[in-house]
Amino acid sequence: MLITRWTRVRVGVCGAVLACLFIGVAKRAYTLQVRDADRLRGMAEEQYLREIELPPRRGRILDRNGAELASTADVDSIYCNPRQLPDVRDAARRLARALGLDRAELEKKLGQRRYFAWVKRKVTPDEVAAVKTLGLPGIAFAREPRRFYPNRTLAATIMGHAGSEGNGLEGIELALDRQLRGTSTSVQGMRDALGRDIALDVSTDGSADGPPTTAGSDVVLTIDRYLTFITERALAAGAAEHRAKAAIAIVMDPRTGELLAMASVPSYNPNDPQSAADAGARNRAITDAFEPGSTMKTFTITAALDAGVVKADDRFDCLMGRMMVGKYSIHDTHPHGVLTVAEVFKFSSNIGATKIARKLGRDELAEALARFGFGKQTGVGLPGERAGVVRPVAKWGDIGFANVSFGQGLTVTPLQMVAGVSAIAGGGIYRQPRIVARIVQADGTVETLPGAAERRVMSPATARTMLSIMRGVTEQGGTAKQAAIEGYSVGGKTGTAQKVANGHYDASKWVSSFVGVVPAEDPRLAIMVIVDEPQGGHLGGAVAAPIFKEIAEQSLRYLHVPPTAPIAAKGGAKAGAAAAKGGAAPAPVADADDGANEAPATDMPLDEDALGDDPALAEKWDEVAGAEGGRAERAAAERVIVPDFVGLSLGQAIHAARRSGVELAFDDPEGRATGVALRQRPAPGPAPRGVVCRVAFGRKE
Repeated sequence: MLITRWTRVRVGVCGAVLACLFIGVAKRAYTLQVRDADRLRGMAEEQYLREIELPPRRGRILDRNGAELASTADVDSIYCNPRQLPDVRDAARRLARALGLDRAELEKKLGQRRYFAWVKRKVTPDEVAAVKTLGLPGIAFAREPRRFYPNRTLAATIMGHAGSEGNGLEGIELALDRQLRGTSTSVQGMRDALGRDIALDVSTDGSADGPPTTAGSDVVLTIDRYLTFITERALAAGAAEHRAKAAIAIVMDPRTGELLAMASVPSYNPNDPQSAADAGARNRAITDAFEPGSTMKTFTITAALDAGVVKADDRFDCLMGRMMVGKYSIHDTHPHGVLTVAEVFKFSSNIGATKIARKLGRDELAEALARFGFGKQTGVGLPGERAGVVRPVAKWGDIGFANVSFGQGLTVTPLQMVAGVSAIAGGGIYRQPRIVARIVQADGTVETLPGAAERRVMSPATARTMLSIMRGVTEQGGTAKQAAIEGYSVGGKTGTAQKVANGHYDASKWVSSFVGVVPAEDPRLAIMVIVDEPQGGHLGGAVAAPIFKEIAEQSLRYLHVPPTAPIAAKGGAKAGAAAAKGGAAPAPVADADDGANEAPATDMPLDEDALGDDPALAEKWDEVAGAEGGRAERAAAERVIVPDFVGLSLGQAIHAARRSGVELAFDDPEGRATGVALRQRPAPGPAPRGVVCRVAFGRKE
């Protein structure tokens, strides 16, 4: 058979076409199988593989004795495939009714026709049962870990809470989120064209392949659950009694710096985190800074004692409750004449504190406040801690110096205050407050968080002297008799400070406080109580001191601390015996805080930066202060000669008093000391060393 030329042409054309097709197919195969293989494989896997993250179990939060404060349990979450719902509107209506959701919002979510949508996460068993009875197609359930707080509001402001994704949002949950969270792993699951899970990559023993999930670490706190309960109960009752805006209490062990309890009112239930915002709950012990008021006198007098510029029995003339400094005045709640340093503290004299600070010096006082930790965070490790405000000493001026000495013109947090007092109770050593005792990892390894080293802020002798002075506050005549505890010696200090509103002190808004230690001989507890804006009374000794007593009494009993002082016989046996002998009972001494109203500490301005160091004002200050701070009477044999001051000018009188060794005081409630000396007492002549001569100045008629 002859093959024609045309046949050969057709065969050649067909062969060329087939060769071109083969080359095209080969090139395409190379592109798909080699060059773009990884990219295409990834695109395919995105369609049929689903990355499933397996979250770790979040670690527990425990109190110092191992009691659970926060734990995690697996609960059901509800999800669905919206494409399988025959009627999205009807399904949204029925689900919203069963789960308490917003129908319109749920309908919008389900109407997007995706393959997966959460309906509601971490639901209750009752909600699961209600949804199952609906019998809706495409609805499924998944187990997820949920954070639970078994004690509800107890220690809530300390712990904070975790979010729906298991991440810490407040408090300890946020501060130690990394340790509590652990490490998660993920596995791959397969799904069909409708998005339904059909397979999970698991090993033969049922566990997911891949790196193992590491459970979160347990965090052990220093707080005691029962002491926290005692503190919160007493604080809530006190706040309710005085209709206060808020209240704060802290219990600290001064021997170690460990926080045993920390409470704030209002509080909230962390199982329902939204209630925190509704109630205005937060850890006010670290987030709120106040002017400390008279509690700051604790550190003013401590610094002066430690510097050696005064002793406990040195005396200062408190000018009957009012001292003028230029055109400004400093007031005391009750008028007092000459007081010792211990009595200045006991009766809470602003004038006495001002004069003691003057002997110490502003630079020395500023340095002492820094040693005690004021003006900087304590480093307790909780989020939201404030540092308070202590202005640079160069901006104090003479008036600012006076304000700081009795607790105005600066702000501190309650935690800073109780930490400072704990340094006195702890023998003069400042210990950084601690709330985390240890972290226990999933494998049992124990980790402790590093803290600041202990530092000495005063001598042991000064600490002992100050504790002795602090005891006078809760004794007869002190400002906090209501803080006294039968069988225990209590040392402390009251504070009553006006709040600032619109740039001025508001006479209707006060902060009442009491900080104390017990037993005073060997303190086991340092307790701070603050009541913000109490109604019907605002004195620290009447508002905050009873709350301190309630907390301290029950805490001492719980800790099995034995009494350190004799317990008085019941029924007034001693009084009856005195009456039988015909002796009259001693008249009660008026408490320094017994007044119905407390005068403002000062009419000085809030911000006196512009005043600076006015030489004229400083000279006037020296004139008002006089030559004070001398020792109390020694032996009766030591005598001095009192000069005749009558007719002398102020400067001449001061010079004569210094030369003769006589302490000079001004018999003028306003402390103006103008004109010449008109009269004096005692009269000129011999007198015991240490005598205070009161001189009245004025113009001759």
